[in-house]
Amino acid sequence: MTEPNATTKPAAGPVVVGVDGSIASERALLWAAEHAFRMQVGLRVVLVRTHPVPVTAVAPAPVWPWPVVHHRDEQGVAETRKMLTEIVSATIPAKFDDNVTVDVIDGDGASSIIEVAREHRASLIVVGRRGRGGFKRLLLGSVSDEVATYAPCPVVITGKQQEWEPQSTIVVGVDGSPDSDRALAWAAHQAGLVGSRLHVVHAWEPPYAAPDSLAGTMPFLAGDQAELAKHAQKVLDDSIARSIPTDTSLTVTSAVLEGYPSAVLTEVASGDHAELLVIGTRGLGGFSSMLLGSVAHQCLHHAVCPVAVIRPAEGE
Repeated sequence: MTEPNATTKPAAGPVVVGVDGSIASERALLWAAEHAFRMQVGLRVVLVRTHPVPVTAVAPAPVWPWPVVHHRDEQGVAETRKMLTEIVSATIPAKFDDNVTVDVIDGDGASSIIEVAREHRASLIVVGRRGRGGFKRLLLGSVSDEVATYAPCPVVITGKQQEWEPQSTIVVGVDGSPDSDRALAWAAHQAGLVGSRLHVVHAWEPPYAAPDSLAGTMPFLAGDQAELAKHAQKVLDDSIARSIPTDTSLTVTSAVLEGYPSAVLTEVASGDHAELLVIGTRGLGGFSSMLLGSVAHQCLHHAVCPVAVIRPAEGE
C-alpha cells in the first residue's frame, strides 16, 4: 500500500446512481457504470425505500421491481441489499463491476441520494428521467428534478435508449456566464476521456420591439441584428478560449445559432445524435434566487439524450 504524502492527489469521489426497479433507473445504472469505469472511480448504487412498514407488520419478500412496502427490520434490509447486489451484477457488464457498493436506505428518494453523494464526496450523481413513481404525462420525475436542483455535484439525467454510435458527440451550451464556463470545462474533460467530438453551441435571440414603438410589429432593426450576431460570436469564442486549453487534442466544433437556448440545444443534440447534452445550472438570464435556471430545466424535460447539469461546488 502506498503511503499518502503532501503531493498525493486525492482520489476522485464515486459516481452515485439512484435505482428503483424501473426501466429508467436500469438505463441510469448502465450509464453510471460505464462512466465510473471511464473515470476510474467507484460506483455507489443507492436504492431508497420510501414507504417502509412498521417492524411488527408483515410484508412479502422483496422482488424486482421493488414493492411499495418492505420490511424495516435488519433481516429485511439485508435481503433487499442481497437482491440489489444480484440485480446490479446481472445488469451491468462484468468489466464495470470491480468497484461497486450498494446502499439500501429508508427515507425520501431525492434527499437520501443527495445525502449519500454529499457524505461520500461524489463526483457525479446519475438518475433516470422518470422512475416508478412518475406519471407517464410527466417527462421528468420529481426525484430527478429535485436531485438536479439541489445536488452538491454534477448530475446526469439519463433519457431513452437511442440508436446511435457510442462516443459520438457531446454538445454543450454556453452563454458567457461562469456557470456555462464550468459546464464547458467539464464537457471538454468528458470528451477527452471517451474521444468524443465536442460541439459548443451559443444560442441567442434578437430583441423584440415594444408593440407601441416606431418599429411597429418588426421584431428587430436590420442593423441591430448584425451587431448582435457579431457579439454572439464573440461570446462563443471567448468562452472556448477561457475553458479549453489551446494545445488540446480534442476535436472541437462550434456554432452560433439564433433561437431560444433550450429549443436550440435540444434540437442540436437530437440532430447530432449526441451521447450527452451539457449545461450549467443558471446562465446570464437566470435569477440568482433560482437554483435551476429555466434553460436547464427545459433541457432536462425535453432532450432525448442524457443531460448533464453542472452545478457549482457547495459554497460557491
